[in-house]
Amino acid sequence: MHQLLLIEDDLELAKLVADFLQSEGYKVTSCGNAQKAKKLLLAQRFDLIVCDVMLPGSSGFDLVRQIRQQFKGPILFMTAQTSVGAQLQGLALGAQDYLLKPLDPRILLAKIKIFLSATEPAQISTVLEHHNLTVDRLSGQVSMAGQNICLTNAEHQLLLALLDNYGMAISRERLFREQLGREYDGEDRTMDGRASRLRRKLQAVDPHWNIRVMWGQGYSISYADVPPTDTVTSQ
Repeated sequence: MHQLLLIEDDLELAKLVADFLQSEGYKVTSCGNAQKAKKLLLAQRFDLIVCDVMLPGSSGFDLVRQIRQQFKGPILFMTAQTSVGAQLQGLALGAQDYLLKPLDPRILLAKIKIFLSATEPAQISTVLEHHNLTVDRLSGQVSMAGQNICLTNAEHQLLLALLDNYGMAISRERLFREQLGREYDGEDRTMDGRASRLRRKLQAVDPHWNIRVMWGQGYSISYADVPPTDTVTSQ
């Protein structure tokens, strides 16, 4: 099921749009400001964003400018700002479309279907490769520079999640939800332990690999030309 993030401060309109899209088979998460949207993007995976421009505090334009490098999915502006200048600005920020209110929800649905279908991968490779690290999604085999690395199933799943999001951070909340099947309670250090054990196994073969725990962001994996001197930023 595709997951959509709707950023709209008009609560009545947000409910109308969310209810319609959910009736069409989409999972919709709604919020009314940029600050909440950024927290949701850290905690969850979304396939497409529908964003108003005139939001309280930071505008939709400012929000998209801040997140566009890390969120690679389609973004649709849905706004009452009808000027050509505003439309050009929205598209220049990397949005796929600029939809003017009032908007028939069926038009929004049609646009969502178009842009999501364009992002569907033709085939997902079972083998994931980064630098000298190779991971087979199906067999679970992990090798680095031709040397096999023995991982537990939990460590393998964490490594896949980190490599699938290479160059970006994944939040604790998202990993707890997707890999442990429960919400993060603010104290459980299960994922910290997995990250630490996985880091040690990778660095035992090649110390240039690192898994960092970053304050307020989560976990990320990286490969550096110079081996890291620190591995954890307190969180």
